[in-house]
Amino acid sequence: MLAVTLSDLRSFGVELETAGVACMWLAVILRAPTAARSRAQRPLWLAVMGAAVAVTFHLEWVNELVHQAVTPTHLTALARNLFGVLASAAVLDFVLMAARGRHTYSLYGFAGSVIATLTWLDTTADSHLHHTIPPAGPPSPTTAYWAVLVTVNLGTNVVCAAACWWYSRASHNPSLRAGLRLFGLGAFFAGAYWLLSALYIGIRLPWIPSTTPLLLGCYALARASAICVPLATATALTLRRIRLLRKLQPLWRDLINAVPEIHLAQTHQHRRLGYLRSPDPLDLHLYRTVIEIRDAILSLRSYIPPTVLNDVLTHLAHTTSPPADTDPHVTACWLRIARHTKAKGTPPLHTNPAPPLLGGTDLPSEITFLCHVAKADTSPHIRKLATHLSHQHTPT
Repeated sequence: MLAVTLSDLRSFGVELETAGVACMWLAVILRAPTAARSRAQRPLWLAVMGAAVAVTFHLEWVNELVHQAVTPTHLTALARNLFGVLASAAVLDFVLMAARGRHTYSLYGFAGSVIATLTWLDTTADSHLHHTIPPAGPPSPTTAYWAVLVTVNLGTNVVCAAACWWYSRASHNPSLRAGLRLFGLGAFFAGAYWLLSALYIGIRLPWIPSTTPLLLGCYALARASAICVPLATATALTLRRIRLLRKLQPLWRDLINAVPEIHLAQTHQHRRLGYLRSPDPLDLHLYRTVIEIRDAILSLRSYIPPTVLNDVLTHLAHTTSPPADTDPHVTACWLRIARHTKAKGTPPLHTNPAPPLLGGTDLPSEITFLCHVAKADTSPHIRKLATHLSHQHTPT
């Protein structure tokens, strides 16, 4: 029963490892354009690509394909381990750079010395094909080779996991904090893999080889997720801007039609989702939309005398809506009245009316307020009240 359970665990681990490797390569491809443009992102991208190469060569079917394509050689396993050492140094360098703001170039010198040592231990060992720890007998190529490999990888991953956890707690940047913790999680799984490898050299417990693919799969998924944090953040920000523009567009369109002179530039926004077809950045579209709505509100305020505004406040004072919705509802109502008044040709007031509420002292709070106004503008109750007050106060 135990053998069946371990076999199932290994099968699941191999499938997870394959999925993790695929995710790593997908992440490497998706982040390639950013790495090409950003010098700061390039070392991280190269580190994850090196790790992807190393984990890829852990897959049995990949090794079989390589051995079918070329003469079977121990150099395949050696390259896998050398890529892993270099990738560990590069990832640790990235983590320390994110925390301290400067590279730790000595890590690459250390990695170079380890690579040279491993290469020497491999090439001077007896003839061998695989780098493995068999169920019985000495490791291949040598115990010394595995001692160096395990010590270096275990040490770098422990330091990386600790540094990621420590510096992520002190970071105020959510994206950086998430990235560091995912890198730390990947280092934890990699460290667990090398710790079990060290244990297996001394004590050949049969369950250890069955768990290693699972650990490598979790490591690959964590690394792939970590490198995609900036992409996920940018995607989430883009979707949020699109959602805000969609909320504001009906109100913006009505106000532009009422006060066309405040239109800053001829854009595609009058079309449905036209901002997606424009070459301008979405944040510029959002900022321009807010400016134009605000300018329209300031312009239309001169068409609302204090008596009309008092009537709006009186009618909405006893509604069942939450108190936080009162100001957006009042604004939406008098804006409808002002548009109707201006459309009938009524001249603006000669006095300086009180400035309207615009929702806050910064752009995010103002956008939130205007989204509430846009939502209130679609309310049947607000539309009915605005129509009633328009007929009551606007001369025929």
